[in-house]
Amino acid sequence: MCRIAAYLGPPVRLSALLHEPPHGLTDQSRNARQMAGSSIAGDGWGVGWFCPEAGPTPSLIKSVLPLWSDQNGKTGTQAVLSGSVVGHVRYASPGIETSFTNTPLFVMDDHLWTINGELSPWPRRLSKALRNRLDEDHEADIRGSSDGEALGALWRTHFRHSGGRDAAAALRSALREARDLTREHDGHIKANVILAGATGMLAVRYAEPGEASTLYSLQGEPRWHGGVVVASEPLDDGPGWHEVEPGTLVQADGRGLRLEPLDLDRTEPPRRP
Repeated sequence: MCRIAAYLGPPVRLSALLHEPPHGLTDQSRNARQMAGSSIAGDGWGVGWFCPEAGPTPSLIKSVLPLWSDQNGKTGTQAVLSGSVVGHVRYASPGIETSFTNTPLFVMDDHLWTINGELSPWPRRLSKALRNRLDEDHEADIRGSSDGEALGALWRTHFRHSGGRDAAAALRSALREARDLTREHDGHIKANVILAGATGMLAVRYAEPGEASTLYSLQGEPRWHGGVVVASEPLDDGPGWHEVEPGTLVQADGRGLRLEPLDLDRTEPPRRP
């Protein structure tokens, strides 16, 4: 699996997620405490952010180098401020090659997308089945072979079909379709997701069947400028971190942090025009 983290609040340096905390993503990339299968996530890294003055499309830096040894990660991330930041350090799943195109994060129109998890069996027939569910242009935009990018493209298609009005409902329906596809192929889904925009963030802790990877949330702490943080592991040893229960949807925006059951089989109420 991988390690992921996101921040929403008053502007901070990108390095606030990576290097500044004692157990930020740089430390987690070589000393993960709660990652299944390894304590090392050295198969690349990415950080994305939003700059309202530059428009709605997010900016992105990523590399196939380990974060702890990448000079760009050490220096460039200290020079950029943003109020919406997402970071990822990668521990590649077996059978999915380490390459730039497979390295998270991924830009999905005006959102940043990343997952900690896997769809199984991947790639095999499940990859083709999922890609067949995508809008033609969204399928054509996929650049790599990873399950994470393909799942993000599925959300993008569901978001378009919802009229681009309800990112959370589109996330539920995309995960439901991915779950059903893995069932049809005698597999499983593990998908801790972060989906961020310029002014809001969604996160999910989910797996079926089996145990979901860890996810934590924090809000309102002065050392984090009163903002919201979601991360695979606490980024420091200070107070305020709470483990997100499996099967939970996390929503954060200017009104704060809200948690609710993911409940993939719920029927979304019709939206008013």
